[in-house]
Amino acid sequence: MPVCLDICLMGERYEAGDGEDPRAPEWPPHPARVFSALRSVAESDEIAPLYELEQLPPPLIHASAFAPCSISRSFVVTNARFNGKKTKSGKTKTGNQNHPARTSDLMKRIRTFPPDPRIQFVWPDERDLSDEALAGLDALARRVPYLGRSTSPVMLAFRRVADFRPLPGLSTFEPTDHDRAECNIRVPFPGYLDELNALHELDQSSWQASRSHARQPYRLVRDENDAVAPTVVKSPYPDLVILRFVDHRPPGNLVGLFTAALRAKVMSQTKNPLPPALHGHGFDGHPHVAYLGLPFAGFPHADGHLRALAVAIPGLDRPERRRILRGILGTDPDRIVDLQVPGFRRDFGLRYSPDEPLPASATAARWTRPARSWVSVTPLVLDRYPKKGDLAPAVVRSIQQAGLPAPVTVELSTQPLTPGAAHLTPKELPLRARGRLYRHVRMTFEHPVTGPVLAGAGRYFGVGLFAPEREGADG
Repeated sequence: MPVCLDICLMGERYEAGDGEDPRAPEWPPHPARVFSALRSVAESDEIAPLYELEQLPPPLIHASAFAPCSISRSFVVTNARFNGKKTKSGKTKTGNQNHPARTSDLMKRIRTFPPDPRIQFVWPDERDLSDEALAGLDALARRVPYLGRSTSPVMLAFRRVADFRPLPGLSTFEPTDHDRAECNIRVPFPGYLDELNALHELDQSSWQASRSHARQPYRLVRDENDAVAPTVVKSPYPDLVILRFVDHRPPGNLVGLFTAALRAKVMSQTKNPLPPALHGHGFDGHPHVAYLGLPFAGFPHADGHLRALAVAIPGLDRPERRRILRGILGTDPDRIVDLQVPGFRRDFGLRYSPDEPLPASATAARWTRPARSWVSVTPLVLDRYPKKGDLAPAVVRSIQQAGLPAPVTVELSTQPLTPGAAHLTPKELPLRARGRLYRHVRMTFEHPVTGPVLAGAGRYFGVGLFAPEREGADG
């Protein structure tokens, strides 16, 4: 008769990093982590059921298939104390203001937000687990306060079920071989409890227990009737018209000023009646024409200056597309656009020259190549102000409202996450995006996405632009 462990994330979030790489999210929760949590609440006379549990084979895991993840960075007071030690530069540490004998270090915290807070571990048809051991495990499970960090409280309960059926909406992760593995999950094994006890005596972390034995390959079981996911997700913007600065390159923090000037120029040069995609009125639910500043960003020595401006055109009928192109390029035979920007006495020359050799930042390929990982070069402005503790889900909603799939992981920061990305003050945001919360974002999708990738409330006016990057890149 199957044995089931029910887990409910009370805060609807799971804050835990992978044991070997704390910067990577752990999803679904690993059985080894749960086992360690059970051991942490057990008295010396209550550990016998754990010896029986470690003998069971790796369980089936029923959980949400994917869970968006946010990564935050903040300074945290360290546990270690010091006595006026000097740093490598010769300066004496002054300690934390509230804890003089300690200092602060920059730490990363990972929070996963599964669509469904319920998880189930199932050991099918396990007659080897006695009723007495099951009762003991259930008593321990009900005392476990949290998994991972204390900010992810849980409720746990063991039970034996005659006819087990997974909860609706949950996917199944099953043990598999290395050739078919989609993830490696830490699981208990015979002798695991003794290793945990030994590590505890040495004041060592539990994830170090027999790393080679604790990792079990798992794969996500997919329904044969499910539609096959596309290998590449297409951007809502098939056309990107790039206008390169002829001489002067403005700093990236003026992006909102220059995209507003370009928008006014294009609308003044487009014949009436203006296409709805150009002004956006009465075009709700469809992507509008977007105006972008393309900075020199995402490279080791990037300075963030704007190399070009661009107009992203959504999929439109050919006549409307032609009218918008005429509005962008005007009537100059050399395809030079003179742009007047408020606050400047001189005009800025912009050239449309797709066939000429251009700097990488001023080419369509730089912003449109497919990639799974994307990082903001101008901050994403949230569509709605989030509730307390709801920042990451609010960012994911803004990404989805832009016509993109929900990312698998999301890293948020008030500071740029890649060299050359624009650091904007609230007054430097485009007029229509001011007064809203904004963040720099790094996100990873399940499947590659083609660019240009735009998201957030200011995506039509110069902010919320993302650049593709290699997976694992970190600014």
